[in-house]
Amino acid sequence: MSGGVTAVVVSKGLDALLDVCLAHLLEALARTGEAGRHALVVVDNASTVPYDPARFRVAGVHWLRFDVPRSFARACNAGYAARPNDFVLLLNNDVLLAPDALAAMLGALAAEPQAGICGARLLFPDGTLQHGGVVFGAGGRGPYHAGRGRPAHLAPRGVGEFQAVTGACLLARGSLWSQLGGLDESYPFGLEDIDFCLRVRQRGWRVLCVNDVDSLHFESMTPGRVALDAPSRRLFMQRWRGRYTLDG
Repeated sequence: MSGGVTAVVVSKGLDALLDVCLAHLLEALARTGEAGRHALVVVDNASTVPYDPARFRVAGVHWLRFDVPRSFARACNAGYAARPNDFVLLLNNDVLLAPDALAAMLGALAAEPQAGICGARLLFPDGTLQHGGVVFGAGGRGPYHAGRGRPAHLAPRGVGEFQAVTGACLLARGSLWSQLGGLDESYPFGLEDIDFCLRVRQRGWRVLCVNDVDSLHFESMTPGRVALDAPSRRLFMQRWRGRYTLDG
């Protein structure tokens, strides 16, 4: 698929994990055949010790530093604004992309011109499913990962359509990102990715998830991240409860 990708990795500390994440990401970017058009932006979200680029194995990274912690949404928006492109890839620092994962995601968007977002299948280190698409439950349950925790070999393969996918590994068209103003910075940390997917669908675009390639996700490795889920969830439910389809 023709087009450059700006990969945005928001990270705080965890230098060794980030180093491995970036090495996997660089390989995945190279496998797309458009390496010269890609950009890689790391947003240092107020690490206690600022990142030293010389300590990492990847070259050509644009490093962006916040001295005060910012929301995930604000950090991602700033990262993409630093290097706008045809596509934006959001990637958590605890995700190790499979070599062919990004090429498969770009291929899915190329095959479906009305798709604006593509997610990826992510596994826990024990081989169970972490993410293969997001579904929505009744009442206060709201969005959750379909099949989370089930043995990976029992989870469906292929390209599926969902109302949302996780922002831990999310590829979106740059034009849509710009039209919608990126992620909503009202969210402290969490569910801004689901909000973005629903807003994209409101514009008539589809959301896909490629479940043919397995990448690894350790999940919630950044200190203090889980404590921010509750206020984000309250905001999300205030805005979206009753406005999504119950499919979980």
